[in-house]
Amino acid sequence: MRQITTALVLLLAAAWMTAAMAADAPRDEAVLTCRIQGQDREVSVSITGTRATYRYGSSLQKPELTLRSPLADLDYRRKNGPGETIDEIVTFTNGDTAYRVAAGFKNGAAPDPTALQPFGLLTVSRAGRTLAALSCRPDSIRRVHDRLLAGMREIGRERSSDGESFPNYEIQYPAPADQSPPCKADFNVDTCWSRGVGAARGGDLRGALGHYDMSCDAHLDDLGCYEAGKLYLQNRQLRDYAKAQARFARVCDGSDPGRGPYACKYLEWMNLTATGVSRNLDQAWSKLARACFLHNDADMIDPEGCHFFAKTVFAVRDAKPSRYPRADLLAYVALSQACTDDARTVCDEALALYKTGIGQHAPWTKSCDALVRGQGTFASCKDMARPRADYDSAMATRRKLKVMFLAALDDPT
Repeated sequence: MRQITTALVLLLAAAWMTAAMAADAPRDEAVLTCRIQGQDREVSVSITGTRATYRYGSSLQKPELTLRSPLADLDYRRKNGPGETIDEIVTFTNGDTAYRVAAGFKNGAAPDPTALQPFGLLTVSRAGRTLAALSCRPDSIRRVHDRLLAGMREIGRERSSDGESFPNYEIQYPAPADQSPPCKADFNVDTCWSRGVGAARGGDLRGALGHYDMSCDAHLDDLGCYEAGKLYLQNRQLRDYAKAQARFARVCDGSDPGRGPYACKYLEWMNLTATGVSRNLDQAWSKLARACFLHNDADMIDPEGCHFFAKTVFAVRDAKPSRYPRADLLAYVALSQACTDDARTVCDEALALYKTGIGQHAPWTKSCDALVRGQGTFASCKDMARPRADYDSAMATRRKLKVMFLAALDDPT
């Protein structure tokens, strides 16, 4: 009897230890699962403790291939996807064979190119030669974005495999806006804007818009207004031109030197192209001038806004020929301003405009040289459109071009 009791105690102890070990064992967390297009096969990436696991095979049977890598050594890379989304790429190796899994979002196709479409791609290669490129069936993709990033940050890893520093933003998977707490200031941003960014990174643009609108309505800063304006303007499913205009107007009229010029650009691009509003060249002229030259004293600009301003100048010239004498000069100054952002194609466009003017003996080129001499800003009119090699030189050039712009506005010739 004593032997039976001892055996029972040992059996119970062993069972308890097994259960305890099982309870303490790291849980396998799925990061990505998807079905291969046209095949009865599934690929998955998961995290178990401090290790990442790759599996491939039938979803109903034991995987045909399982590979593991410590998170500290995992070949992990990132790249910016459409909108605010992030594409993530992981590679597992088995001898000289590499299994590369990429997942994220891509722009949609017709009829709605503004929609974000999830994608997954498994590429198998050996010694640098591609053996297979298998796409995931879009409706089967289940992905927890940034979970690998979180796991690597938790163990102290700081860089991707190509040497890029990891972003330090808070990783969030927010509830819908109507189920979320009120906005609070959070250093130089606010919590609603941060939740919107978290939703957008996961491809939930409708959910992101809800948080951006909350952020804008809280009046803590203009970040949410700007992001909401872009979604209202650019996304077909969320489009509301009146709301886009209201959101951009607030940012354009605000004091944010980084986003303000871009908001002015979007706002008056709508006026230039009659997108959601009646065409208004005077409004476009005014706000695009702010985007390119006048929004702030920090000399922050939107180079695309400068390009649009040049187009607006020519449109005004065609509509109001009395402004013709200074149209080319103002356009040249605007294109030169865009050139300070190292936009080489715009630099070439500015120089082409100047060379055409010289070839035609256009009066505006003489006016430009006269203004340069009078203001003492550049060595010559042609020098205005020369690319600048570094940030300090570019910013100094922007200040000089603002002087030239104001002088050109007052030039009677």
